[in-house]
Amino acid sequence: MPSPANPPSGCRFRTRCWKAEQRCADEVPLLAVPSLYEKADSGAAHPSACHFAEERSAVVAA
Repeated sequence: MPSPANPPSGCRFRTRCWKAEQRCADEVPLLAVPSLYEKADSGAAHPSACHFAEERSAVVAA
């Protein structure tokens, strides 16, 4: 886990994120509610600071 006094560049979670890419090191993601959940009346409608918040991936059951 990175030091809070010396966080990594870009996204602060990139060093422990399985989806991190070069963009995560170069750019700080903006805090926003993904458009998929903007009008939802659920706990899913919360701000997220992630470049991949809009992406959805399918999980294939074995």
